[in-house]
Amino acid sequence: MMNNTDNIVQLTYLGNSCIMISSSEGTRIVSDPYGINRPPGLLDLPKDLTAEAVTVSHIHDDHNNINAVGGNPQILTEPGVFYIENFKVTGLMGWEGSPEGPSKTMRNIVFVYELGGVKIVQLGDSGIITDGKVLQTIENADLVVVNIDGYVIAHDQVLSFMHQIHARTVLLAHFTLDGQENWCGAPTAEEFVRNFAPSMKVLRSESKIEIVHGMPEQIAILQPLMLLQK
Repeated sequence: MMNNTDNIVQLTYLGNSCIMISSSEGTRIVSDPYGINRPPGLLDLPKDLTAEAVTVSHIHDDHNNINAVGGNPQILTEPGVFYIENFKVTGLMGWEGSPEGPSKTMRNIVFVYELGGVKIVQLGDSGIITDGKVLQTIENADLVVVNIDGYVIAHDQVLSFMHQIHARTVLLAHFTLDGQENWCGAPTAEEFVRNFAPSMKVLRSESKIEIVHGMPEQIAILQPLMLLQK
């Protein structure tokens, strides 16, 4: 694992599928900000949340609350290659998934964020990807954000897909929060690990972690920054 601090990206897990990635120079990108529709137990996104860019995988209101992010960010909702200061951001055309296959009616843009050899992939509500060019672009990522509610990818297929694309650290998203009302039929993160990944290494952490090139193979369960404290 590299120790060059110039190649470290800080990731903050705000909740649901919303992450913020930050460079050492202070460039910030918010991905899939949620709105009113969100897992019980999450607070509104911070009123002082700002970024240079916001990426939106698809138009569902638990992923596209762009008004929650200030700072006059660039809004990325389309396929293409974009440069947000020192980040390269690649949007890849796809479709919302289901256990029966892609919907073909709801677009879902998979976003890849790269900086200094670090690669992070936000799948949004993507199902299992079969397009060879997309697979080539997302493979060998240091961290992949994956939806585990069972709606877009069947639970027992999530990790086989992660292994297929050689994801290193797998950040679980879109799950029911511990001690809260069940959300959209999703398991909690711990239930998912217990039932579908009992032998995998698990990183349990607060809401912020550092991502470097060559992350270990593991599942990451992060506490949402916006978790309602009882």
